[in-house]
Amino acid sequence: MKKHRALIVDDEQGNRELLSKMLADHCSQIGSVALASSVKEAEQQLQKGDIDVVFLDIEMPNENGFDLLNKYKDINFKVIFVTAYDAYALKAIKYSALDYLLKPVDKEELVAAINKLDQLESQKVKIDLLNYNLQNDSERRIALATQDEVLFVKVSHIVRLQAEANYTKVFFKNESPVLLSGNIGHFEKLLNDQNFYRSHQSHLINLRFVKKYVKTEGGYFVMADNSEVPISRIKKEEVKRLFM
Repeated sequence: MKKHRALIVDDEQGNRELLSKMLADHCSQIGSVALASSVKEAEQQLQKGDIDVVFLDIEMPNENGFDLLNKYKDINFKVIFVTAYDAYALKAIKYSALDYLLKPVDKEELVAAINKLDQLESQKVKIDLLNYNLQNDSERRIALATQDEVLFVKVSHIVRLQAEANYTKVFFKNESPVLLSGNIGHFEKLLNDQNFYRSHQSHLINLRFVKKYVKTEGGYFVMADNSEVPISRIKKEEVKRLFM
């Protein structure tokens, strides 16, 4: 089994020591661990060239975790954010499909993240997407993982999402729909600040693409692509308040 060499970047000594101990106690895939208390120290460790996974805190004095990543045109290590940072930065990380752990780090979540290391493809394109989203809140892009590929699309091009068992089908403005792993509740939380509305247990719509609200026959939306999206019984009064 391949042993990974890890780097923990965190300005607080207690956090570095605790995560290092958790890796030693619970993650046999990690062979050795280097520590850095700042972006400058992290650069020095990375110059050695043998680090293949970085546990990166975001909020640090002087330079933050994003500043470290922006110093590299080619990122040849895996990144797992370890942070208690604000919701905005976490949302950008989620949109970019990058791995993260919340402080205080949970043992099971840490083990799960380590178990996925060998499955992670190059993260450079996802980190580019992260930087884009941090700078362009009004026109976010999102990484959507299908069975065969990862799509990077503008959120504003998503018309609606529909639950299909444990999967979610996404319908776009000008492209064919795609089927994603993950339930629709995950995407509802992810898109909750982007003008999406859960009209039904199985349907999440982009309100920008609502063409018509039909009050009869139980109530439903007609979308810009002429699809008809039902409104659940428990949402009817809420929908009336929103649209009337």
